[in-house]
Amino acid sequence: MVLLVEKAQEADIQRLLDIMYAAFSKDPWNRLMYPKIPGTEARGASIERWRDEISNHPTMRFIKAVDTDVGEIIAFARWNIYEMERPESEWKHTEARKWDLGTNVDAANEFYNAICVERQKVMGGKPHCCLNMLHQRRGAGRMLLCWGLKLADGLGLEAYLEASSEGHHLYQSTGFVDVETLDIDMSKYGGHGIHHYFVMTRSPVG
Repeated sequence: MVLLVEKAQEADIQRLLDIMYAAFSKDPWNRLMYPKIPGTEARGASIERWRDEISNHPTMRFIKAVDTDVGEIIAFARWNIYEMERPESEWKHTEARKWDLGTNVDAANEFYNAICVERQKVMGGKPHCCLNMLHQRRGAGRMLLCWGLKLADGLGLEAYLEASSEGHHLYQSTGFVDVETLDIDMSKYGGHGIHHYFVMTRSPVG
């Protein structure tokens, strides 16, 4: 299998959402946020948001990993590359989000708002590279991660992400360290226990 990492296009969005929702179905917290996985006709909110991000947001990078043997996208990442200091009016603003049909909106909003608070607290408006999302299969995740880290190192920028327990070791192995822990009480939404996310940063290398 030969994997190719390249920029994703608008035409790839449905496939990227297939990968995202397949990954969500394996995680207990994401299953609470998405008790009914949206089918292709129920994904209007994500399609609209991602189409806008790809077309109109110069800091956003959608990167895909393609299995060239079969011509199939098997993984993807969403990076924000903030090369310049941003004013507080920009980075401290939490924009309301629309969700796909079938989403537990209360749970999704709680998580989204908590993530925004952590990013504002830890990184503020300083230049950095933020890994918003990484869904991996067959080792492609490390390639997509290293794509962004190579860019961060070349620009001399710190990198930031929130890690699930599943991905925590991968990020540690590439130089990320824990700076905060984000704990989600799943019992509020019919689940059990506390779901942990790790807020992590990485200093540039070289």
